[in-house]
Amino acid sequence: MSKRSFALALLVVFTLVLTASAASAAVVLKLSNVLPDGNPTTESLVFFAEKVKEKTGGEVEVRLFNNSALGGQREALESMQAGTLEMCMANAGPMAQFVPTMDVLSLPYVFQSTEHMFKALNGKAGEMIKADIDKAGFVFLYWGDGGSRNLINNKKPIEKPEDLKGLKIRVMDSRLMVNTLNAMGAIATPMAQGEVYSALQQGVLDGWENNPVTLLTLKLYEVSDYFSWTQHFMVPDLVLISKQAFEKLTPEHRKALLEAGRESEAKQREYWNAFVGKTVEELKSHNVKFNDVDIAPFVQSVQPVWEDYTKKFGTELLDLITAAAK
Repeated sequence: MSKRSFALALLVVFTLVLTASAASAAVVLKLSNVLPDGNPTTESLVFFAEKVKEKTGGEVEVRLFNNSALGGQREALESMQAGTLEMCMANAGPMAQFVPTMDVLSLPYVFQSTEHMFKALNGKAGEMIKADIDKAGFVFLYWGDGGSRNLINNKKPIEKPEDLKGLKIRVMDSRLMVNTLNAMGAIATPMAQGEVYSALQQGVLDGWENNPVTLLTLKLYEVSDYFSWTQHFMVPDLVLISKQAFEKLTPEHRKALLEAGRESEAKQREYWNAFVGKTVEELKSHNVKFNDVDIAPFVQSVQPVWEDYTKKFGTELLDLITAAAK
């Protein structure tokens, strides 16, 4: 080998070593998500990861772990507080175990529409909630639309609270949600989302409650026959990074994550709206039977849940959310 060829070979090797070193130096942020690939919220996380990579020049990588690969939401939030996980997509329901005032977002029938919800979340009520999230050791990045939650079961259509008597209905790990379903007449059964399919299949559960998008993307229509439009919850999702992980980032990287979050919130709603329109018809093709519901008796049945909340937390946040509907 000539000296020129040898020098060129050394240069190539040196360049490869530098490239590998740069790649290995990238900050990796693991993000836990209970939803599967193809779900519009998951798609927004993909968008978020791409934006973070773009805005940091590849210096920060958000690595997604979808479909409950790292466990349920509670486990993810506990791992973030312990410093063993950097990020997660969580629902405001389970999040209330760590930020108690967030229970206001899980109150049944607290939001009149998606527009009402986002107006409240992006207003003064949302700012107060974000301050409490920060105190609990998390940094808020963006809200996600989770649609309305409705009763889904494999026994019968639910038309009135009495129809729920004796039915074991899965809810998220939230005391307020458990109390709500019990008040409506069901036997509320908290359970991680990843366990619901087998529980329905084995008869451990009679049903669960969620939106059509989750029913479709998790293929739970295979073990769910009836969908009743009770619309009892409209609880937002949110994407978080642990304060420990956030404070280890450079100021430029922190700014990039916050900017990517703001852009991803708008994109998540865009993905959600595009997906939800076709979901019901596809579920009908899988023999899911839908029925409308007069919600008035359900609203009446959950009044004790509202009374318990206001006794514990007062009405400041609730008044701000109510005012946002005007």
